[in-house]
Amino acid sequence: MIINTLMVQPILFPITGDSSSWLSFWGSYIGAVLSSAIALYILYKQNQQNHTENIVNRNLQLSVIKYNQELDKLRDLRTALVDFQASFDYMEITNIASKFIDGHFGEEERARLKYLVCDIDEKGFKATLLLDLMSSSNSVNEFNLVYNKIYNRYGLILGELSSFLDLMQDLPQNKSEKRSYIEEHLKYWEIYDKQQKEIVINKIPEFTPQKSISEIIKSHGNYENIEEEASDIVKERLLETIKDSSLKENLKECIQNILSEEQNRIYTILNQA
Repeated sequence: MIINTLMVQPILFPITGDSSSWLSFWGSYIGAVLSSAIALYILYKQNQQNHTENIVNRNLQLSVIKYNQELDKLRDLRTALVDFQASFDYMEITNIASKFIDGHFGEEERARLKYLVCDIDEKGFKATLLLDLMSSSNSVNEFNLVYNKIYNRYGLILGELSSFLDLMQDLPQNKSEKRSYIEEHLKYWEIYDKQQKEIVINKIPEFTPQKSISEIIKSHGNYENIEEEASDIVKERLLETIKDSSLKENLKECIQNILSEEQNRIYTILNQA
């Protein structure tokens, strides 16, 4: 309509071409302008959509990367915690104690005790390093409570068996010398036991220390014939340790709870992407 109106208006200057030609020209021109405008609008919307999709894809890729990283951490944590729980080797302690009961106080038993100490310390260190990277939770707090109890009780029995091995290896043959030697040894042993128990009790208020080998030796009192008493002394201390085996099962349950919580937390990373 606009083109038709303009074409019927009086002209000031002569124009080449007739009305039909100019109608075709302006129709093509305006059509091209409209087509270009529509094409630009479509291109703009496509770019907008592509930008949004790129952001979504980038976020998804970042979530997948983070998920895989957290999954690797979970695998390391699982390995460390399982190895740590298994390192509380009460079966091996029983085997060493059985050697003592049979009268064997040699370097083989010392090496086995030393290995147990190194093994628990190494694996405990790895586990606590990874746990320290985690946020505090009920499962982690419960694990720490059980860990402190079993770790300190386990450490006490290993230390006491090592001290008893030292005592029996260097035992004099003369009865009077033997009594003096044991009394002197027990004096320092009891001081050390007291210090260790105080440290543990200060760390764990509800901790109930076991009856130590030094206390058991003192209660038997037959220092001159301690070789004959050794079997009963070790058996009595071993009974105290057997009670701790339930703590190992408690520790396993705590580990399962920690791993389950971590697995659920990691799954939410992809769900929120």
